[in-house]
Amino acid sequence: MVRHPLIDDVVGPAIVVESASPVVWLTEALASLLRRASESGRMVVLRTGLEASITPALRHALGAHGAAWAVVAPDGTLRDGRTGVAASGIEDFIRCGPELVGTPAADQPVAADSVRQISIDLTLRHHSERAIDIGSAIEALCETVGTCPTRWGTAEPLTVPWDRWVVTQYAKHEAPAISTSYAVGEGFSATMTAHLLDGVVVETMSAVLTIPEDGADPALATKLLDAVHSVADDVEPVFGVVMQRRGDADHLVRAVSHGEPTPLAVVVGPEASQFLDRDGVWPPPRTTTSTFGGGGLVVRFDDGWEALEAFLDRIDEDRFLQLVGGAPLDPAHDEGTLDGHVSGGSGSHAFGGHSAP
Repeated sequence: MVRHPLIDDVVGPAIVVESASPVVWLTEALASLLRRASESGRMVVLRTGLEASITPALRHALGAHGAAWAVVAPDGTLRDGRTGVAASGIEDFIRCGPELVGTPAADQPVAADSVRQISIDLTLRHHSERAIDIGSAIEALCETVGTCPTRWGTAEPLTVPWDRWVVTQYAKHEAPAISTSYAVGEGFSATMTAHLLDGVVVETMSAVLTIPEDGADPALATKLLDAVHSVADDVEPVFGVVMQRRGDADHLVRAVSHGEPTPLAVVVGPEASQFLDRDGVWPPPRTTTSTFGGGGLVVRFDDGWEALEAFLDRIDEDRFLQLVGGAPLDPAHDEGTLDGHVSGGSGSHAFGGHSAP
């Protein structure tokens, strides 16, 4: 691999990138390094100060490319910026993986200020006989909390005005490879990917929306799910997780604890619902279910993680993965999202037949 200008150190198979910036962005140069490193089997370790923050787009890119975020405290000690677990050195990330698992360091800072947020991670299938419209589900979700995407792009800063038709054209241009794009708005951030699988466009979206702290609408989660259903005539949900969480108002990711998110519900589309194990007690304990779209299920949880884990035990994961081409099903406990990346299909004809919104 040719030496990249962002590389500050090399520790075995790890490539270390130092940043003194208070906010680290997913620039074109950093995106290029992450991509090239993962293609060559190397791990990028982003090393920052304890007070630094990273953007949601960079958080996603680090996860997608198997990269680590290490923060250095004033006393020189090192820890995982995402999990707070102490590290003795870069070698710990090489040995244990890009996200260290365990008990956070005793002095892990707790967020002094945070806001209430809802996160939705959803996989959708756009069938070839319908017009492909990437981003329509995100717009529907935003409308439920009175916001909208304003800018989007594939690297930061995000300066292109939001236009889902243009976003779709970008995904079409990248086909059959995976396209990844990011969108932001007031109290909103999202990541979108699209790829082809056996002539079907599979879209994944991970969105975080800030919601009111006081006087919150108790039916908000239902409204968000209804928003997903409203686009189901053109886009079929496969699997999704809805979480309630705490986060920073600017949606930046900091090396602080916000507490664990709470699972609210999962969405299982009509095609995927046939792969559920309904033997014995159904629905699973501590859950309630409702149907949509000729066989799709919304499963709401009474007690968070235990109910979610009980439901995940009913999933035929291999067959789910066949539907979405490798998109993950296991929630990540730190951010309440579905981490990982999807694998591409072949052919580009499924992206034909666009119409401007």
